Amino acid sequence: ISSAAFDMFLYIVCALFLLNAFTTEAAVTTKAPCVDRGGEAYCSVHTGSPDYICTNVMKYYLASQLCAKTCGVCL
Repeated sequence: ISSAAFDMFLYIVCALFLLNAFTTEAAVTTKAPCVDRGGEAYCSVHTGSPDYICTNVMKYYLASQLCAKTCGVCL
C-alpha cells in the first residue's frame, strides 16, 4: 500500500469516527418514582431530631435510599 493510499484510509477512518461521535443519540433516562423504600412507619419517625436521617447531613445517602419521599430528597 502506498503512503498516499494509507493516508487517505486514515482520513476516511477519522472522518467516520467524528461523524459517529457527533450523531449518536442521547441516552433516554427515566426518573425513578419518589417512594419510601423503608416504609411509611419507619420514615415517619425520622423527621424531627437533628440526629435523624432526614435532618442529618451525614446521613443524606441513607435518607435518599430509604426515605426519599418523606425526607424530600428525591433524585
